[in-house]
Amino acid sequence: MNIDLDNVWGDPKYVNGVPFHPVLMKDIVEFYDVSSCLLIPKNSMSDARFIKMTYLSFLIGVSLSEGNEHLYEKLIKLLQLVTRCEEIKITVNEKDKFIIIINEKYEIHERDFDKIREIISIQNLIETKNDSLGSDFDKAKDKAKSDLARRNSKMADLEQQIIAYKCVQKNTYEEIKNMTIYQFRKEIERIDLIKSADVLQSAQYSGMISFKEGATVPHWLDYIKERNSDDLILSKEQLDHISSKNGLVSN
Repeated sequence: MNIDLDNVWGDPKYVNGVPFHPVLMKDIVEFYDVSSCLLIPKNSMSDARFIKMTYLSFLIGVSLSEGNEHLYEKLIKLLQLVTRCEEIKITVNEKDKFIIIINEKYEIHERDFDKIREIISIQNLIETKNDSLGSDFDKAKDKAKSDLARRNSKMADLEQQIIAYKCVQKNTYEEIKNMTIYQFRKEIERIDLIKSADVLQSAQYSGMISFKEGATVPHWLDYIKERNSDDLILSKEQLDHISSKNGLVSN
């Protein structure tokens, strides 16, 4: 059995000798801003050329168009944040392929960027995997988010989650700042399950409620299905802003 606890411990993943660190809570606002450059669905472009491109080539190509120059800046800032290195530059090799050079020492090739994108996604619980967001996908996601909003109309925002976590765990704010986003979100999920299980089990044992035959009472160690944060899903307006000139599909 392959057990990988790097994300639990907050350890980096390495690509070509370069450490890619999980982002800390103190940098979460900046991360949410700059990581938007990873969320553009490449395969939703109407131009078939984009589908054949690597994601790095696609992203740089889009950033060269008028009005989208900020995407390149976000990419550099994101790489600085996750590698914890200031010297980042992107150049082209003799085969006209992009290379990311870090600290004038390490090279990340264009073909490696999809792996890096996946690492950043998993480490920080953002959704980047689906590059082919068609109308059916968008409609399904919009419906799911709408249903969730109706069920959780008073769900705490990030600020309130941080405060709630501090109240429950008794951590200092400084300690929370130095947690990774992954650790914070996973602990919030587990705390929610533990408290829900406690309430339901207590109610069942006291006879206040009963469950249908075959139903199971939640347990504090139940498996929690993987779910990425929707905080970073680009809205239709944001996608439109990337530039209709690049052939982005609008639904």
